[in-house]
Amino acid sequence: MERLADAAERSRRCFQGTTEAECAAMRRRVRAGELVTPYRALYARAGYWGGLNGTERVLHVIRALAVRYPQWTFGGSSAAAVWELEHPWSLHDDGVVYIVGDGGSAMHTHARLRRSFVPTEDMRKVTVRNGVRVASVARTLVDCGLRHRFVDVLPMFDSALRRRLVTVDEVVAICDRTQADCGHVLRLLHYASPLSENGGESLCRATIIEEGFKAPQLQHEFVDPGDARIRHRADFVWHTSDGRIVVLEFDGQGKYVDPTMTQGKSVRSVVSEEREREAVLRRAGVTQIIRTDFKEVAARLPLTAKLVDAGVPLAGGMLLWNEVPSGRWA
Repeated sequence: MERLADAAERSRRCFQGTTEAECAAMRRRVRAGELVTPYRALYARAGYWGGLNGTERVLHVIRALAVRYPQWTFGGSSAAAVWELEHPWSLHDDGVVYIVGDGGSAMHTHARLRRSFVPTEDMRKVTVRNGVRVASVARTLVDCGLRHRFVDVLPMFDSALRRRLVTVDEVVAICDRTQADCGHVLRLLHYASPLSENGGESLCRATIIEEGFKAPQLQHEFVDPGDARIRHRADFVWHTSDGRIVVLEFDGQGKYVDPTMTQGKSVRSVVSEEREREAVLRRAGVTQIIRTDFKEVAARLPLTAKLVDAGVPLAGGMLLWNEVPSGRWA
């Protein structure tokens, strides 16, 4: 059993018993707290499992199932995890695994396994990614757009476009042969942008849109009027009808503490550079700079209050969603 666990951890997957005696021993260790069973007949060491984030856990389950059932094609949020599309970990909290098929073979489903039937043409575009059969990115985006909330799926669309994994035409083609109302998917396509740099920014923008504000301009570059060599981009920008320029910056904690983002600089140095950057933005005509973070975006009201106080223009029309997002980010 220890050899099974060691081999599985090296392959970044769960393990399973090969004999009834092994399975019985694994169930005993689950009762003793030594192992966990995140999916039927799949196991992992409790300590090892506790060190994995939500997306890593679902990938461990998927890789193990791909070994057990090599004919399966994973879709929906399971495929989003395999493609490494940005999305909230909370989409996997229910432990459900999604697979797709064209109806050519019968297969039972249960509470933790859901199958979607897709056109045969989509099955011809199945890809093997890191040993796992997975639906195309376009099929994955459509399925997730039909199943999950706008705020949860816009990061997937943004990251797929940013990484050039899909085109708008490919997603529209999937919608054309899908026997479902794809209005939600088309709305996601309307707002999706490759300019969004990470899932946090996508979540922030999705929340802004859902709260009824005009969609911001992304990554607008401002030039220092005193030195054209100095240029800075702003996360979100609005030009108001009275001539003001409002900037919203989404601050992630990594901006100040992640060595890959700070390039080894101290927090004090990063903060000082941020102040100098703000000075350049103001010299370039920015009227107001507001900041927000994941906590404010998740709560919604603090972010909305800041946007209202800053006079950010409204888009008008009825809102289709107004649910508070939750969960950690992949």
